[in-house]
Amino acid sequence: MGYFGLPEAVQKHVVVLERAAPASKTRRGREQIVHGEVEAVRRVARLLDGYEQLWRQRAAGIERILQEEQ
Repeated sequence: MGYFGLPEAVQKHVVVLERAAPASKTRRGREQIVHGEVEAVRRVARLLDGYEQLWRQRAAGIERILQEEQ
């Protein structure tokens, strides 16, 4: 167990989320409260949706090319 009774793996994930902005920590006495930043997660989801559409279009294009060659 790491600090505040959390397993180290959880602590490492919280640090990554803080750096990426979907989470933040505030201190309340000896406790560190982790908050999810909903709007940051929504922004990331929109960005990833755009990439998903792009790659789906590219995969469909590759599939069309491969079908034409058969």
